[in-house]
Amino acid sequence: MLKSCVILVLFAISLNYCQRNFRYCQRNNKIKALTRGYYKNVISYDASPLLTSRKQNQFAGVGNEMGILFRNEIYQASSNQRGTYISLGQSIIIELLQVYELNTLKIVLRNGNIRTYDFIVYASDSNEEIIIFDSITNYIEVVTIKFRNQLVKYFRIYNRGGNSEAPFTHIIKVEAYFKI
Repeated sequence: MLKSCVILVLFAISLNYCQRNFRYCQRNNKIKALTRGYYKNVISYDASPLLTSRKQNQFAGVGNEMGILFRNEIYQASSNQRGTYISLGQSIIIELLQVYELNTLKIVLRNGNIRTYDFIVYASDSNEEIIIFDSITNYIEVVTIKFRNQLVKYFRIYNRGGNSEAPFTHIIKVEAYFKI
């Protein structure tokens, strides 16, 4: 009888311990998901990013056709009138609503005429800018940049050399998220 009572008490203690650990893990996972943007694109209208460089950027299109790079709508591949673009030596700066832990950035470039682009991408947590991409892209429409897990407050895309057709970097869409 005493043996079964001891077993029952030990079982109750271990069950309580497991439940506490489970709640801690659940809370920890919720916090991680929040800081990682719930594993969704944090550069979209829904996530409320700011284009802090908008005064030095140029936008092709009018009204609903305006080419702002974090629109949620699907773009027409044949459209030459959409996109956000920057001149040589200028930057597109995308400031996020909060600091997120991210590791993937996708940039959709205008590449209808098979263009080569020369640009640098920085990620910053507001204290230090880190280069996550420094290359010339040859004939690629979607550049997927994978970088180490880091806290990001803003991205800066610097137009170093334009493209093979013009001195601009034409960007149709940008997405950033934490990929497991």
